[in-house]
Amino acid sequence: MNSDQIRSLFLEPRSVAFIGVPRKSGPGSLNPVDHLKSWGYQGRIFLVHPHAKEIAGLPVHKNIADVAANVDLAVVSTPRETVPHVIGECAAKGISAVIVTNQGFSEADSRGAELQKAMLEEAARGSVRILGPNTLGVTNAFHGFTTSFMPLDREELPVGLICQSGIFFVGSGVFLGGMGIGVDVGNACDLDMVDALEWLGFDPRLKVVAIHAEEIGRGRRLIEVARKVTGRIPVVALKTGRSPAGARAAATHSGSMAGEDRIADAVMRSGGIIRVNDSDELLDVVQGFVRLPPMRGRRVGVVTLSGAGGIMSLDAMHAWGLSPAELSNQSLAPIHELSPPWMPLGNPLDIWPALMKHGMKRVYRKALAEMPRDPAVDAVICLALALSPAEQAHLGVVEIIQELSEKANKPVVAWFYGPDAALARAQIMARGRALPIPSLERAVRLLARMAQYEEWKTRSSTSALSKK
Repeated sequence: MNSDQIRSLFLEPRSVAFIGVPRKSGPGSLNPVDHLKSWGYQGRIFLVHPHAKEIAGLPVHKNIADVAANVDLAVVSTPRETVPHVIGECAAKGISAVIVTNQGFSEADSRGAELQKAMLEEAARGSVRILGPNTLGVTNAFHGFTTSFMPLDREELPVGLICQSGIFFVGSGVFLGGMGIGVDVGNACDLDMVDALEWLGFDPRLKVVAIHAEEIGRGRRLIEVARKVTGRIPVVALKTGRSPAGARAAATHSGSMAGEDRIADAVMRSGGIIRVNDSDELLDVVQGFVRLPPMRGRRVGVVTLSGAGGIMSLDAMHAWGLSPAELSNQSLAPIHELSPPWMPLGNPLDIWPALMKHGMKRVYRKALAEMPRDPAVDAVICLALALSPAEQAHLGVVEIIQELSEKANKPVVAWFYGPDAALARAQIMARGRALPIPSLERAVRLLARMAQYEEWKTRSSTSALSKK
């Protein structure tokens, strides 16, 4: 089978068999069949269990051979000692795709490693491909399909996730803002992150692929695949197990041998993968690529109500390789007209003296209307005060940022400070193209990552043209 055929079996199966599914169903049971049905899956569902006749309202077969229909995908959750035999039964049934959810294999002990090897030998004899073990499997919100035993919201978002930990599946709303397609490779005994990147990287419904990795394997092939994918959409990776203690923990979590972190770093850099440092940065960068226009350069304009905030932004830009844009007279003129004659204006553009005389709505609107149009500006950071809902509505800053970000063809990032900053961020997310960020330093870091990706795309496209 080629990669497209394997992808279809795992992510868009027409039928799925759960072998060893829990007999209990309903709230709190963590039964994957309940979650699959709630997602509106349109394919056929078959259940296999030796000691049940009905589960979750569906009939149950004693073994997979009793299923009188073709099965695209089997999800195996039987005790670990039985898994190699079950793989053999799936092969005899003609099933080519299997997800093994159990723990207790190479990540556990020597017996688990032996069973994982035996499982692979059975799979090789029957031309079966395996995802896992030790995995939640896959989700595809566009297809209404999930194998997760943990409840997930179905959200058809343009975000793909590849991970080695179920926490990223369950916490996708926190780590990524949600996902459309996800693959948890678990121990990656057969199919791995490189395969998953091939599956997700060319899906036209996705704008970005996020990776959580405890190890980076098949480095040369990963570079080859990643270069093709990152020429189309960004790939953002959080590589854990960087510390000696973290690497040891990874070995007991997913059987990963973390290896030297500098090698993993070089592989990702060569493939154009953007490596981030923590889960906050992963969230910021993924949401930035989903929500914001491309950042075509490294020059940033700043609208601020505070001189101190402007200085903070300059320090952060220096640390992340960005520069303050040289604002044109056209950008500065509307604020010059409203500012007292003693107020020097530049970038960051401090509008506080002007708004004290003319009001927030008028001054902020003029500043933000002109700055994104300036050809010397590649992105805009808005600093704004978030007060009570009534005061915020009166000031109108949220509405101004929402309205003008819809017209801008450049990234607009907002940092709100004050007692109701969280509410203001939620309001910004509800409409417009601006992205609210919880700290000024995170806002600058996000723009630097977006600029890094555009520079990579330009270099890779230039290289491709030179080879023709």
